[in-house]
Amino acid sequence: MRERLLALAERRAQLSARAQAERASLTSLLAPADAAANLAASVIRVARNVIDQAARHPLLTVAGVALLAALRPRRALVWLGKGWSLWRLYRGARGLWLRFVAPSANGPAGAPRQPW
Repeated sequence: MRERLLALAERRAQLSARAQAERASLTSLLAPADAAANLAASVIRVARNVIDQAARHPLLTVAGVALLAALRPRRALVWLGKGWSLWRLYRGARGLWLRFVAPSANGPAGAPRQPW
């Protein structure tokens, strides 16, 4: 009877270790999806904030639409492209800064960073 209990305890320890390893593996596999979900949540939050601000300040919303119409859609698209390029330049420079220049300010080298 004692041998059976020892065998069961050993099997339980093996299963527990296996479950812990599977949890760690699953966590590392889901980390990119978690970052993407955080990014999507922040985009939704910003969109809701923009919509709320537009509802609170209808005169500014109308002025923005009038400005877009005055600049003509093609010119507005050009400015949108320039803004997107500047945003990507900022993101790249910030990534390099965080990776090479300021690693001690952000904690250890392998520490997770903000997705934006």
